[in-house]
Amino acid sequence: MDDFEEHLSPRKLSESHARERGETRLRFLPRTGHSIYYLALTFIEAIIVISLEAAVFGIFFGTKFNSPDQLGQGIPIYLIIFIFSQVFQVFLALDAVRAQNTIQVIGIVLFNLCCFIYSIFQFRQINNSIQVPPDSPDAATSAWLESVIRKYMIAASVIIGVCELGYCYLGARLYQEFGWRIYKKIGADPEIRNMYRWYQIFLMLLKLDIFFFLGFSIQFLVLVLHSGDVEYPLTIIALPLTCLFLLLAVYAVKHESRQLIYIFFVGTAAAVAYFIFKIYRIYDPSQATKYKYTKDFLTFFASVSLTLLILTIANGIVCWLNFDKGLKAHLLRDAPTMEYSRNAGDRTMTLD
Repeated sequence: MDDFEEHLSPRKLSESHARERGETRLRFLPRTGHSIYYLALTFIEAIIVISLEAAVFGIFFGTKFNSPDQLGQGIPIYLIIFIFSQVFQVFLALDAVRAQNTIQVIGIVLFNLCCFIYSIFQFRQINNSIQVPPDSPDAATSAWLESVIRKYMIAASVIIGVCELGYCYLGARLYQEFGWRIYKKIGADPEIRNMYRWYQIFLMLLKLDIFFFLGFSIQFLVLVLHSGDVEYPLTIIALPLTCLFLLLAVYAVKHESRQLIYIFFVGTAAAVAYFIFKIYRIYDPSQATKYKYTKDFLTFFASVSLTLLILTIANGIVCWLNFDKGLKAHLLRDAPTMEYSRNAGDRTMTLD
């Protein structure tokens, strides 16, 4: 008894807690060579692309082509969103390595591919926005801008494309490495492992949903709507509520709450209807003037958001069908615990 009390002394507890905090911090660090290369590639891409985009922003923002009544009115917003996409991708990579999440590694490959496609759209939009007739007084300025900006935009697209190849290679290696973590966490039961895989896909889709919904909403607010429009305050209110709604979906699936998942399905179905309506409105002839300079980018974000929402609903249904089949116990088993071990007898007391 005295031995046990000595083990639970304040000094021993303090040392134990310090070790636990140290182990928690280490979980955020890459543990293998491929993980280090993967994060290094992500940071290098982000630094280079953000620098190039910031340079284009600085050059373009001070020109007359950045005016409300021209094709270039949305270019600064597109550049800011693109910069944010690189920051978001770094977050995804850090989170994937920390959690050793194989599905998120694959998701980053697809997200970076979307960034590559977006960079091509962006290059075309900027190039078209600075075109003027040869006899225009701005012809010389236009030619100079085109030559300078083209170099930056092509460089950004090339960097993203090369990094995409790196993500594919390193992603394949990390998929094999992280598979061992899933085995240790879930066990050898193939049914449980399959359910856990669907759960990881669901989480990945929710993260992408948030990014593309925010990207679409910001463009819609700044470039299309006016403060007097009915949709303006509604869209502002919808931004934080949508994020909370998607976080609620994580709780619903992890804790297998049928009531919450039903609410999630209804809300997501409404979001699907919203984006279908928006795509229709973008190409409605009566709205041509409203979307004249923003059609391509809004279509891209709305289409990707719509696709992701449909996939999220389908995946959510699979997760819902897996309720009460044993996955919940494995997911909630990661809750923090305190363990005190006796050195002599190697016995453990766990407080859940």
